[in-house]
Amino acid sequence: MRVKRWTLAVVLASLLAVGGCGGASDDPAQPAAAAQNESARADLPDPRYALFPSATPGPDWELTDVVRMRSDERDAKRKRAEPLGALPGVDWYTEYTGPAANDTPAYLSLTAYTQSLAERKTESVSETSTATDGEINGHPAFWTMDPQDPGSGAVVAWEIAPGYTLELFATGVALDDLVAMAKTVRDATEAEWAAAGADVLSPSGPQG
Repeated sequence: MRVKRWTLAVVLASLLAVGGCGGASDDPAQPAAAAQNESARADLPDPRYALFPSATPGPDWELTDVVRMRSDERDAKRKRAEPLGALPGVDWYTEYTGPAANDTPAYLSLTAYTQSLAERKTESVSETSTATDGEINGHPAFWTMDPQDPGSGAVVAWEIAPGYTLELFATGVALDDLVAMAKTVRDATEAEWAAAGADVLSPSGPQG
């Protein structure tokens, strides 16, 4: 499982690098837009948790990890054993393994980002892929995969509040199936989410 988690982190980190290589912008409106995004994030409630109806995407799936970054660590770029949680903007995530294809188990993560849908699109859509805009449970959404590199995985993201986006990432899952899975994701209380086995990360390690 650690190999799969590292694979996801590498994929997302490389996309973050692609999205951030454009250099400084000459658009005078951009600082105002950035300030507006920061204001929206500051007004966010404490994490909006979400789960699959039966704790996993399906009967052949297994929940393998449930982790939340403590509030003052959400945007910290610090090194830790699990690279996914070290990515900027990650609030919490859950990970799953699923049915094997060609002896390789499917992998899926459900991640909450303190980022807008537009930010996630910038970081998740590669130069050789396109995004399809739509809705997931009434929320604006997009989904994408790279047809030239299907092994790199599929993404479905939907913004549930200004500056707060849920995202499914999967390998070994068809994009249409991932969209269908996203539509089953439901809101969860903190107690329900914690009951799935959550760890809260802090500089001193997991909290009991």
